[in-house]
This record gives sequence, structure tokens and C-alpha cells, in this order.
Amino acid sequence: MTNNDIKRIREMMEFLTKRELSKELKKLKPTEKKIYDLTGIKGQTEIVKILNIAPNTVSNAWKKLEKEGILIKEGQKYKKVV
Repeated sequence: MTNNDIKRIREMMEFLTKRELSKELKKLKPTEKKIYDLTGIKGQTEIVKILNIAPNTVSNAWKKLEKEGILIKEGQKYKKVV
């Protein structure tokens, strides 16, 4: 397998992941979508202030999105799959 083959496989996997992710994001409630959008850019405290929501709302949303495969937990932080 060449480097070009590996690159092509990676590109296709990313494309398929984004396509499936897009379907899942459409199912989210508006607040969950906003939390998702801010994840990786802002911390929980900032998200709480920006969206004027309770900290447990963010925490619960992150747990739900992780369970659904939309977010990945790395240490104490969450990040987007793609």
C-alpha cells in the first residue's frame, strides 16, 4: 500500500464520517447544537455564560453527544470527532 492509497483511504473515511455526522447533528435540539458548535472552542464556563444555561446542561449534553459518537472525551475535555 502506497502513501497515496493511505491518503485516499483517510479522505474517504473522513468524508463518510462527516456525512454521517451531519445526519446526527440535524437531530440535535437547538441548545445541544449550540453546545456542540462551541465545543473545542470554548470551555464549559464560557459556554454557560454565552448560552445562559446551567453548567449541568452543558455536562449532560457532552455526555449524550459522546454516547452518540459525536464527541470524544480526551482527559477532562471533549472534542469533535471530525
